[in-house]
Amino acid sequence: MPADGCNYIAKLATGIADNQALTQVSEALGTTGVSVVVFPRVNAAHVRHPAWERHIATLRKANVKLVYGPDVWPLYKPREGPVDRELPWTAILQSAHSPRLPAGSGS
Repeated sequence: MPADGCNYIAKLATGIADNQALTQVSEALGTTGVSVVVFPRVNAAHVRHPAWERHIATLRKANVKLVYGPDVWPLYKPREGPVDRELPWTAILQSAHSPRLPAGSGS
């Protein structure tokens, strides 16, 4: 699921389930045989935050399939990216259909 901004990523990584979506995804992280795919829809400022890499590492350790990186979603400064940019649905769907990795390996 596309995650708008770093707030969702931070909450998921730290176990804050304060809405129905986060509650369901958090539960899926602990459910055997359920794959979790997350596309963090962020900008360059978000990833420069000191906590960002720790959150990403935590999600990878939880075996979340992250659809993330410059080849998938180039990072722009806030309000400088193309306004009509398409979400990387092909990459998201490919991750959803790939086999689940062993615990702790992340992607």
